Parts: sequence; C-alpha cells; structure tokens
Amino acid sequence: MTRMRFPARDPETPMHKQTLAERPDGVPVKDATEIPRDVVEAGVTIGLRPRQRLSMSIDEEMVYVVTAGVLLLDSLPSPSGRQIVDLFYRGDVVRPKYAPLLPGMNLIASTRAEVVRIPWRKLEALSDASPVLREWLDRQLSRQAQRRLAHIAAIGVLTGEERLATLLIELALRVGEAGFEDSRSFDMALSRTDMADYLSLNADTLSRIMSRLRQQGVVGTSGRGRAYTSNFKALCARSPVAETIKSLHARTV
Repeated sequence: MTRMRFPARDPETPMHKQTLAERPDGVPVKDATEIPRDVVEAGVTIGLRPRQRLSMSIDEEMVYVVTAGVLLLDSLPSPSGRQIVDLFYRGDVVRPKYAPLLPGMNLIASTRAEVVRIPWRKLEALSDASPVLREWLDRQLSRQAQRRLAHIAAIGVLTGEERLATLLIELALRVGEAGFEDSRSFDMALSRTDMADYLSLNADTLSRIMSRLRQQGVVGTSGRGRAYTSNFKALCARSPVAETIKSLHARTV
C-alpha cells in the first residue's frame, strides 16, 4: 500500500489555543465541539497526561468538560474482565452521577488531554441564567446518550469487522482531518487493548481484523499513533451504522 502524507499539526501551539472556544457571550454555539467561554472561565482547567485518572466521586458532584484529547470510562464488571463503557471527546460533558455504579470504574485520559472541572451546581446556575448555555448543555448530554445507545446496539449485533470499522469512522470524525479528495487522517487515540475492551473483542482478533483492513487498502498508518483512510466512503461501507455514526459525531449541529 502506498503511504500517504498529510500535513503535520503544529505541536508548538499551546493546547488552550487549539481547544478553547473564542466566541463572544450570547452567540449560539453551533459547533458540537465548541465550549462556551462562560463555562471555561467558571471552571478550573486541568492538563492530563496519557493514562492519568480523574476522580469519579459522586459526593463531590464535579463535572468535567473535555476541551482536548480523548478520555475513556472503564470498569471491571468481573475480576477477569475489563470493559470500556464510554468514550469522551472535545465538547463532551462528563458527570460522574450519570455513570453506572460498576466495580473498578475509572475515568482515564487515553491521550494527552485537557478538561475544565466545574461544580455541577455552578454549571446548572450558569445554564439557568443563559438560554444559550442551557441549549448547549442539553444538546451535549442528549447527543452523548444517543451515542451510548448506538454503541450498545453495535456491540450487540455487528460482526467484529463491522464494530472496528464503526470505531474507526468515529475516530476519523472526532480526532481526524480531511485530506485530498475522500481521504482522512486521524489519531489512533486508543491502544489496541483499549479498542478491544471497548468493542468487546479479543485483542488478537482485533489485530487480525486490522491487518485485513490494511491489506485490503481500507486503512493504513502514516506515523506513530496516526492512521489514515484514502477512501472514507469505502471505510463507511464496512459499517451498517455508518450514517448513524456520522450524524452523532458531526462537528456542526
């Protein structure tokens, strides 16, 4: 397979310059990944290194708004079985109270990430005072709930290849960039083990499926931690729920 080259991202740009919303107050947020400035200013910004954990204490009632990177929510429903139950991207709102009370529940940065930590009561007060913020918060939580249901449905009925293709489409949309014609490059924001645990697949099985997709020209690698598809439509054709995933992870609303 011919290796494709994509424009490199500028690693020198400070993370907050890459991630925080700059629209003035009172302007409706139509970008699903954009965070209203009032929310950022009312909370505490925390930079996270890969695999760093965040408190999921219900008693504190702290909320995390993801401003960069990818976070995952994992658990140990059985002593021998780890399961990743949710993924969070830029713009997502993580409220521990909404998480299931499963053993070993952890909120972990899968990549270098950034969140704004804010008390739920403060976020509620801001939302009550601003219809724009209320609309944003309700929309974000609603979209996240729809994504969880779509993931449950995918895990329940799709084949291993269809599950992996679905996740790759999601990553291409959320942590990727469009390239020439129908190509896309994106971060492989989850490790092989994390992908397997999220898709309820054996890690070796996932590796075999990934190798097959590479051999067929559906996906390839373009550097450490980066992947690409030269034909995004071909990747979407591998998932029966591609249109649903595209609608749930669209950056504009």
